[in-house]
Amino acid sequence: MESRRQVLNWHQQGKLKGELDSSLHTIRHSGEVWYRFISQFLLFTGALGAAAGVIFFFAFNWEAMGRLLKFALLESAMVLAVLLYSRLNSRRRSSSVTVLGMALLTGALLALTGQTYQTGADPWELFAVWAAMITPWVIMAQSSSLWLLWVSLVNLSLLLYLSTFRGLLGFLFREEEWLWLFSSLNTLIMLGLEWISRPTIADKGVPYLANRIAAQLATLLAGCSVTWLAIWSILDDVGSLGLFVWIVWMAGCFYLYRYLMKDLVILSGWVLSGIIIASCLLGKLFEGALDEGIFLLISFVIIGLSTAGGLWLKRLATESEAGGEAAQETSS
Repeated sequence: MESRRQVLNWHQQGKLKGELDSSLHTIRHSGEVWYRFISQFLLFTGALGAAAGVIFFFAFNWEAMGRLLKFALLESAMVLAVLLYSRLNSRRRSSSVTVLGMALLTGALLALTGQTYQTGADPWELFAVWAAMITPWVIMAQSSSLWLLWVSLVNLSLLLYLSTFRGLLGFLFREEEWLWLFSSLNTLIMLGLEWISRPTIADKGVPYLANRIAAQLATLLAGCSVTWLAIWSILDDVGSLGLFVWIVWMAGCFYLYRYLMKDLVILSGWVLSGIIIASCLLGKLFEGALDEGIFLLISFVIIGLSTAGGLWLKRLATESEAGGEAAQETSS
């Protein structure tokens, strides 16, 4: 209310160049955005807090409760979540939060089973089975938070698997092969998420996912792995395959997220990866004559590339804002 009164005063004083309705719409739109963000934040943190509370309750009262009581309480919480989900609209945010709680409780049930019966399973098996069990819910719920959990579980299970069998299969799964696996896995996940979110298969104009956080996470993980492969290829003289794959991956990523869909988060990582590889190439080029002057040159190159990349990203952000405003005016 105070902001609205201030805008009216500015309009009476002739300090506003634009129209009054446009300024008031901006204030109203900003308030709606903040309200939506805060309500969603409290909803998701409440669900995470409730799931964490269930887990810590069992951990604190482990010795005081019997085996049957532990499973009864946890499964009752899961049944309650299922009943709550059945009463909600599948497109509402509250239904996505309910399914997220069900997915977290599924992990708690698997952990309770392993601790109660001492199955001897490796940690990677817990996360792999957890990811497999919640996959139908992830596909059904069409929730970015669930996809984010699924991507994290898949990567964590692969990491723990490679760590477990490093000694047994060390000849096959070395650090370089790890990077190939992670880059391939996350690139496939990235392409899969982008494919299922295409407008051509959207349900009556409603996108499959409300945001692109899960796809961004998979892309950034794949980008980190490919960048590290390129660094390995440059500095350790293990061949140029890693650098070649990095060039191809960066070109595909640029085309996808610059022309097909603008994603400034991924393009920012793209710029950072380019700066890192350029620095490594300069270091390798002057490997035999590294002194203060060479380090100063590399520093200037990093500063120059960072400045150019920042200006380019700022221009893209301005273009995106202008395009969004034009589309909004056209629709109104």
